[in-house]
Amino acid sequence: MKRMIAFLLVVVLLLTLGACSVQNQKLHIVNQNEDAAFSGVVLMTKDGQTVYEESAGFEKNNSQEPITVDTLFCMGSVSKQFAAGAILILQQDGELSVDDPLTKYYPQYTIGKDLTIRHLLDMRSGIKEFYDIEYIDDAFTELPTGELRGKVTNRNTVEENRQILEDWILRQPLEFEPDTSFEYCNSNYFLLARIVEKVSGMSYSDYVRERIFDPLGMTNSMFIDEVDFRNVPHLAAPTVHPHTVFVGITMGLGDMISNAKDIDRWLSSLKTNQILTKESVEMMSTDYTSDVDDEDYGFGIRMFGNGLFHAGAITTYETMVYTDTETGVNVFAVTNDEPNVDVSTSDMVWGLVDSLESEDSEEAADL
Repeated sequence: MKRMIAFLLVVVLLLTLGACSVQNQKLHIVNQNEDAAFSGVVLMTKDGQTVYEESAGFEKNNSQEPITVDTLFCMGSVSKQFAAGAILILQQDGELSVDDPLTKYYPQYTIGKDLTIRHLLDMRSGIKEFYDIEYIDDAFTELPTGELRGKVTNRNTVEENRQILEDWILRQPLEFEPDTSFEYCNSNYFLLARIVEKVSGMSYSDYVRERIFDPLGMTNSMFIDEVDFRNVPHLAAPTVHPHTVFVGITMGLGDMISNAKDIDRWLSSLKTNQILTKESVEMMSTDYTSDVDDEDYGFGIRMFGNGLFHAGAITTYETMVYTDTETGVNVFAVTNDEPNVDVSTSDMVWGLVDSLESEDSEEAADL
């Protein structure tokens, strides 16, 4: 059914975009199943101008406050590119190198003598994953691995949970020799955020806010551990009870709350080099997984054709972002209703990208 909804979406986009190139148009997401109504936001821009915008649903269950393009959502793993960005800013400032060994920051971590910051960024470290993925109440759920359950709890403070998790990661044997394979692993990005704190002398959230959010005007972006998650104004509520938002442990890997416009500002900055230099963006967007088919992972972001993308999922939120730094096209899609099998944010994003590419090809053929 997800593919059916995506197909219908693409058909409408092709018809509409093929008929006109009007900016700021608002298109309706076709859905013939009322029980599968989309709840979320889709935004596509090109060179800062809105090409496509859609929002649907309500911010809170049983409320009449509609979701808009300004509504906040949890970003999940889309957060990882910001952790990578923070590391690259520190490198730009001469504060660290991505080729620094981890023992520089964790002298006691002797097993990591052959590990570098780069191995954390490109997911080639061999460090053990601390999350187990399950589905509870039909919602995407990540719980700390068995040994950590009962130790990482919301009875602890943020820092207590972070210290428990850090100590656990640094005690684990490697899953494989560094740089011999690729394996997507949240533990890598937790450690990267901790390194940002060690080097900058600031909290990770304060550093990202000072060096990324504030310069870009991302005034609607924040972090899960800074707020009362269940009472954030204009945060689209998860559609089922969020079982797995444990304080502290999403840092660097899935901790951001943001909205479509703020993420669009960040994606656009990758083209303008307002935050990251051209060299940093090139480093971030290089594929380091040539030995693994269909992965194409850089530093906190993936490659597809000329574009960069990443998906995110946390509790009932599902997010997908895409940017083509050459053409200036950005696409953002999010839902707070991930259990809805009839809606796929990734299908929506790829449908929009395909529709725009088709329109550009037709225009080129007419010249």
